[in-house]
Amino acid sequence: MNKAKKYKLKLDYTADELKALRILGEYDSPMYAVNQIVQAKVCNNPFISLWRKYRTMEYEDEFDFVADINNAVKGTAIFPDKKYVVHDSVTDRYVCFNALAETFCWSSVQSRIPEMKTKKEWLKINPAYETMLERVEDDE
Repeated sequence: MNKAKKYKLKLDYTADELKALRILGEYDSPMYAVNQIVQAKVCNNPFISLWRKYRTMEYEDEFDFVADINNAVKGTAIFPDKKYVVHDSVTDRYVCFNALAETFCWSSVQSRIPEMKTKKEWLKINPAYETMLERVEDDE
C-alpha cells in the first residue's frame, strides 16, 4: 500500500484558523473548500477566520494558502503540535523561562509569562511534569 506523503503547513495559523482547517478534512474537493472559504462572509460561518486571513494576506502567500487547504482536504497536512504549560495547581505557579539566568523557574502568571512547549518537549525536560500539563489553546 502506498502511503501519501505528509506536508507541514506553509503558513502560520491561529487556533481558530487551525480548527477551520481541520474541518476541511471532511470535504472531498480542495476547490470546493477554497470556494467555501472565499464565500464565508458571515460571522457564524466556520471558515470566517480563514476568510479574514485570505482577505488580509499578501498575494505572495496565496499559493501557500491554497496548498495548505489542499493538504487539509486531502488529509496530508501536518498540523502543529498542541502547546502546554506546566501549572502547579497547589501553589498556582507556572514554569517560566528566566532569560537573564537562561533557566526555567516557577513563577506566578502575574510576574512572568508561562513557558509554552509541546507535551513531548516538557516530558523530555522532566517526566514529573506530566501530571501538571495544561493545554494552552483548544484548536480541535
